[in-house]
Amino acid sequence: MKSKLLFLLNLLILVSIANPTISNPSFDQSTNEDQKSLSVTIYNGGIGLVRETRNINLPKGIRTLRFEDVPAQIIPQTVRVKGEDSKKLTVFEQNYEYDLISPSRLMDKYIGKEVTLYRETEKKESSIKATLIANNGSPVYKIGNEISLGYDGRVTVPTIPENLFAKPTLVWKLKNETEKAQNLEVSYQTQGLGWSADYILVLDKDESICGLNSWVTLTNQSGTEYNQATLQLVAGKVQLISNRNEYQQSLRVSKKSVMKEYEANDSAPEFAQENLSEYYLYTLDQPTNIGYNQTKQVQLFQSEGVEIKKYFVFENLPMYEGNEKNFNNANVKYIFKNAKKNNLGRPLPSGVVRVFKADSKGRQQLLGEDTIDHTPENEEVKITTGQAFDVVANGKKLSQESFKISRGDKSSYSAEIRNRKKEAIEVRFYASLYGDWTITKSNYKFTKESATRAYVDVPVKPNEVVNVEYTVETKYY
Repeated sequence: MKSKLLFLLNLLILVSIANPTISNPSFDQSTNEDQKSLSVTIYNGGIGLVRETRNINLPKGIRTLRFEDVPAQIIPQTVRVKGEDSKKLTVFEQNYEYDLISPSRLMDKYIGKEVTLYRETEKKESSIKATLIANNGSPVYKIGNEISLGYDGRVTVPTIPENLFAKPTLVWKLKNETEKAQNLEVSYQTQGLGWSADYILVLDKDESICGLNSWVTLTNQSGTEYNQATLQLVAGKVQLISNRNEYQQSLRVSKKSVMKEYEANDSAPEFAQENLSEYYLYTLDQPTNIGYNQTKQVQLFQSEGVEIKKYFVFENLPMYEGNEKNFNNANVKYIFKNAKKNNLGRPLPSGVVRVFKADSKGRQQLLGEDTIDHTPENEEVKITTGQAFDVVANGKKLSQESFKISRGDKSSYSAEIRNRKKEAIEVRFYASLYGDWTITKSNYKFTKESATRAYVDVPVKPNEVVNVEYTVETKYY
C-alpha cells in the first residue's frame, strides 16, 4: 500500500514538472477584495475619475494580471498603473476585455468544435456528441453525417474559453521583480458617473427672507459599485473629450433613496470646499457607498436668513394698437445676492432651484422651479417661478414720427399695469429698444441695463392701475 502511494506521489510530481500550469496558472487575478483605498472624483460632464490602491502578491517574472471589478464604461485610454516600486514592476501591455460570458457568445466560441446535446426522453436523459457548424440566430449542428437545423434540448460545452470574461476586466502583461506583496496604484476615468446640485428655497410669509438648502444628487450608471469611497465633486465647466468604448452595457436605472445612510454616525456628512485651479472641489468628510444604478443625495449646505427681493416683471410686452383685450401676465422673479453679509457668499454649482412657501395651514407648497448657472460669490441669483395670476398689463404705441433729415424716428408708448392683488407690489417694466436709442421723455426714470434693454421699477398699490409712458428717439446707420 505504501509503495502504491509513493508511486502516485512521484507521478504527481512528474506531471507538475512536465505541466507547470497546474501549480502556476497562466494568469494572476485581482478583485476589489484586494482593495486598500478608493476615491472617486465626479465632474459635471458625466465623467468620473477613480483612484484605487490594491495589495497584490505576484510571482516574479513575466506575468498576466486580470484586474477585475472595473466599471463597464471605463475609458481604457485613461488607465494609469503604478507599482509601489516602479523599478520592480513594469506594465508593458494592456487589454480591456469586455467580451462577456453569455449563451450566445459561448456558442460563437464553439463554432467548429464539439459540444454535447441532451434530450429528455420518457425514462431518462440521453446525450449525443455534435459539431456546432454555425450560430447565426439559430444553431446548426452536424450530428454524424447529417446536418441538424436546431435541436430540441439543452447544449453543454466542456469549458469556458479564457478569452471570455464574467465581467469587464483589465488584463495587463507585466514584469514583476519582487516576491513580496506590494501596493498597486491604479487610476482611470469612466463614464456613467454624474452629479448635480438641487436647491430648496423656502420663503417666509412676507417673501422677503428665505432659507436655502442645497443637496448634491449623485447618479452611478458606470457598471460597478464603489464602496467606502472618498467622494469628491468638481464644480465648473471642465472641458472633457469623451472616449466611448465599443461595449455599452444595458443600463436599467433603479432609483434608491440613500438619505438615511448616515443615521448610525453621530454627525451628518459635510462637504469641505477648496479652490482647484479655476474650479471648486468639494470633498465629503467621511467615506460613502455609491451603489450601481443608484441615485444618491447628500446635503451640500444649508443657509437661513437670506434676504430676497420679489419682482413682477414685464419683458417684451407687445406695444401695438388693438392689444387692449389680450392682457399679459407678469413673470414672477426672485433675486438675492450670493454674499457673506447675506448669509451665503459661497460658490453655487449649477442646478435646479425649487421655491416653496407655506400655506395658511403651514404646509409647504411649490411655487415654481428654475435653473441657475455656476454662480460665484458676490453675484446675484435670479429665479423665475412662473406667471402672476393677478398682475397684468397691456401696451400700445401712442404715436410715431419719422425724421425728415436723418434715418430714424421718434415713437411714444404707454404700458398700463394693473395690480389686482390685495397688497402693494413692485413691478419691473422693460422697454424693448433697438438701434441707437435715447429715451427723451418718461414719467418714470429708466435704468439702462444693456444696449437693447432699459427698465423702470414701479410701485403699484392694491387694485391700482398705473401707466408707464415714455418717448424714444431712434437713429439708424
